[in-house]
Amino acid sequence: MDPMPLDSSESLELFETVDILASDFVARCRDGQRPTIEEYARRHPDLSDPIRRMFPLIASVERMKANEQTAVDGGATLAGHSISKLDDYRIVREIGRGGMGIVFEAMQESLGRSVAVKVLPKQSLLDDESLARFQREAKTAAAMHHTNIVPIYGSGESDGSHYLVMQLVRGESLDTILANNESPIPYQEVAQIGLQTADAIAYAHTAGVLHRDIKPANILIEEDGTAQITDFGLAKNLNETRTVTQAVSGSLRYMAPERFSGISDERCDVYSLGLTLYELIANQPAFQETDPEPLIQAITQRRIKPLGGLRDDLPIDLETIVMKAVSAEPSGRYQTAKELHDDLSRYIADEPIKARRISPFAKCVRWCRRNRGLATAITVTTTSLILATIVSSFAYWHAKKANRIAVTALESSENTASLALESLDGIVELVSIPSSAVDFKLSGHTEGENTGTGNVAELPDVSLAVSASEMAILERVHPLYQRLFEQSPTRPDIVLQMMDASIQLARIQNQLGEPDRAIETLQRALNILRSDAEAAQVPLREIQLREARLNNELGIAHTEALQYESSDACYQAAAQAAKSLPSTDRPGQIELARALLMLGDFALPRRRYTRASPHGTKRQRESVDKAIEVLEGLHSSIPDQKPIRILRVRSLLAKSRLTVDHAEKQELYQSAIAMLQEQLNETPEDASIRFELVQSLADVDVPRKRNDNHLVATEKRLKQALEELQPLRRQFPATPAFAVTEVHLRHRLSSIARTHGDGAEAKQQLSEAIKLQTALLESSPDSISHRCWRALLYRSQAELVRGQGDLALAKTIIELASDDLDAVDSSASEDPLYIRTKSTIAELLDSLPGN
Repeated sequence: MDPMPLDSSESLELFETVDILASDFVARCRDGQRPTIEEYARRHPDLSDPIRRMFPLIASVERMKANEQTAVDGGATLAGHSISKLDDYRIVREIGRGGMGIVFEAMQESLGRSVAVKVLPKQSLLDDESLARFQREAKTAAAMHHTNIVPIYGSGESDGSHYLVMQLVRGESLDTILANNESPIPYQEVAQIGLQTADAIAYAHTAGVLHRDIKPANILIEEDGTAQITDFGLAKNLNETRTVTQAVSGSLRYMAPERFSGISDERCDVYSLGLTLYELIANQPAFQETDPEPLIQAITQRRIKPLGGLRDDLPIDLETIVMKAVSAEPSGRYQTAKELHDDLSRYIADEPIKARRISPFAKCVRWCRRNRGLATAITVTTTSLILATIVSSFAYWHAKKANRIAVTALESSENTASLALESLDGIVELVSIPSSAVDFKLSGHTEGENTGTGNVAELPDVSLAVSASEMAILERVHPLYQRLFEQSPTRPDIVLQMMDASIQLARIQNQLGEPDRAIETLQRALNILRSDAEAAQVPLREIQLREARLNNELGIAHTEALQYESSDACYQAAAQAAKSLPSTDRPGQIELARALLMLGDFALPRRRYTRASPHGTKRQRESVDKAIEVLEGLHSSIPDQKPIRILRVRSLLAKSRLTVDHAEKQELYQSAIAMLQEQLNETPEDASIRFELVQSLADVDVPRKRNDNHLVATEKRLKQALEELQPLRRQFPATPAFAVTEVHLRHRLSSIARTHGDGAEAKQQLSEAIKLQTALLESSPDSISHRCWRALLYRSQAELVRGQGDLALAKTIIELASDDLDAVDSSASEDPLYIRTKSTIAELLDSLPGN
C-alpha cells in the first residue's frame, strides 16, 4: 500500500486518530497491561496499516524506557541506583515491587518506628500520569482513617525520587497467599476477609472515594488475620462528573463489565471484591484467558462458572453472596459495599442472608441440618422452642426434655462439649431472639452487626414478646453453661457464651419486672468473668468488652430496682472498662456511649423523687456531652446504623431535659422527635422505632400547676404517645412492655385530668390502667413490681374517690392496695419499690378519717 500524501486533509485527520490510539496504547503499557498491536489493528481495520507501521516504533521506545525502570517481571526498578536513605527514613530492605513502584521496609529515625516506603523511580517522572497517580494515592489514602485501610503517614521527594510513607504491614498480600497455597482458604476465613474489606470499601464510598483497583495484590493480610486495603492510585472521587472513555485503568481481570464502557460507580468495587472472594474459594482464576482481547470478551460475555460446580462442599449462602456480588448486570449485584458486608456478617453469624430469604420454618430445618449430631435427639424440643418464640405458647414439659438432652450431652465427655454448647446456644437463641413476626428490640443494640474491624458482633436483643414460661426455660438452661465450663475449664468460647447468655437472660428478667433476678444473674456472670476468664485464656479485649456490657446491663437492673447509687457505680465501671479498649473498637465505643448517657440521663422515677444539686446537674451535662461526642464519632463512620441513631435520639432528649434555656430545650426535643418520625416514615412497620418514639414522648415530668402551659404541652405529649402505642398494642396484645407503658401513660393522664378538675376523665383513665395492670399481674403473679404498681394505682383511685366525697369507697379501695402489699413475699421486704409503695399507702390510710 502506497504511503498517504502528508499534505492531504484526509491524511491529517487519519493520523490524528492514530495519534489518539497511540496515546491509549502507551497509557495501557505504562499501567502494567500488555496490549498487542494486532488488537488495535483488528479493532480499527481502516487504520490497520498506519497502526502496524507506527506502533512497533512506539513499543520499542517504551521498552527502552522500561528496561531502565522495570525488571523482567514487570516490577519497577531504580535503574541501577541503590537507595540507603530518604530524608528521615533509613532503608532496611526491599519487601515488594509492582508496576509503578518499589516498597521498602524503612526505619523512621526521628520516631524510632518501622514503616513501609513506596518509591517511584526517577525515570517514572518522565511520565506525568504515573506521577499524578502516585500523588493521587498519597492524597486519597492519607484522608482515609479505617482499621482495614493501610494508613498513610506522609509523602516526600528526595534526590529526585518521590516516595510515600505508610504503615508497615506484617503479613502477605492475597495474591501471594493464593500463589503459595496448594489448598483453598477455609470458607470462614474467606468470609472474614470479605467482611473486613467490604467494611473498608463502604467507608471509602461514604467518604466519596471509589478505589477502582480492588484485587488480591491490593489486599494485605496481617499476621493476626486483619485484612487491609492498599494502593489508592486509581481512586476516583464520586462527586466528579462521570466521563466515558475508551481508555481504562486498573487490572483487567478484576474489572466490572461496565468499566469497559467507561462507567465507574460503587458497584464496580463490589464486583472486584466479589471476584477476589470467588478466586479465594475456587483457588483458581475466575477467567482462564490471559491475553487482553479474549479476557475482555470473557468478562463482558459473563463467562464466570458457578462456584457450586467447582466446590461440592461450598455453603449455599456463601455461594449466593459471592455470585450476587459478581453479577454481570450492576442491578443484580449488591448496590453498596455495606449490603455485601451485612450479608457476610449474617453468614458468619449463621443467620439467614438477605440475598436468599428463608421462612422461620426453613431456618429451623437448616439449623437441624447444620447440627446433624443433635437433630435426632432434640427434634421435639427444638420444634417446640421455635413455636414458643413465634406464638408464645411453649409448654413447660418441653423445657424439661431440653434440659435432659443438654445434661446428657454435658455428662458424656470432653468430645461432646462443642455439641452441648451449640445445643444450649440454640435453645437460648430460639427462645430469646425475635422471630420475623415480632422483629423489634428492647435496648437498641446492633442486630448481629459485625463491625469489620476484628470486633465481635453486638448481641442481638431479646424479643419484647417473651413470656414468663420462656424466662423459666432460660433460668433452667443457664446453669448448664457453668457445668459445661467446669468440665472444660480451658475453653474461652464457653466463658464468653456463658456471659452472653447471662445478658440475654437478665434482659428478659428485667423486662418481665424481675430486676432482682437480673441483678443476681449478672453479678454471678461478672464474678465468673473476673475469676476464671484469664485462666481460660480469654483474650483481654474480650474480657474488657464483656466487663463493659455486663456492668451496663447490671446498671439498668439496679435502676429498675430503684437502687440508684449501685446503678451509677455499675455505669462508671462500664465506662472504665470501655475506655480501656481502643477508640476504633466500635462495640466498645457503643458501650462507652451507653454508660456515659445513663450516668447523665436519670430515669423518670429518679428525677421525680430526687433533686440533683447544681454540681450534680453539671456532672450530668458533662456526661451527656461526652456521650454525644462518642456517638457523633460512631455516626460519622457508620451513619445509617439504626441503634446508633436511637442512642443519638436519647442523648438529645437527655440534653434537652438538662438544658435551662427554654428555646434550646425545645429545639433539642424537636430534633430528637423529628429524627424518630423521619425513620418511622421510612420504615412504618418497624415496631422498635415506633416504641422508641412512644417512650421518648412519654418521658416527661407532669407539673402540678393547673393552668401551666407546661401542663398542657405535657398532656399533648402523653396523648400522642398513647396514640402511637395503639398500633403496637393491637398487633402485639400479649407483649408485657407495651402493656406496662400503657398503664403508666393512663396513670399520668389521669393525674393531669385531676389537675384540670375533670373527674370523669381521671376516673376513666385510672380504671383502664387498673384493668391492664391486673392482666399483667395475672400473667406474672410473683412479680413484685406488677403488684406494687397495682397497689399504687389503687391508691390514686382512692385519692380520686376521696376528693369526690366518697370516703367509704376510698377506704374499700385502699384496702385492696393493702391486700396487694400483704401478698408480696416477705423476702422482698427490703425491695425499694415495695418500701416506697408501702409508705405511700400508709400515708393515705393515716389521712383517712377514722384511722
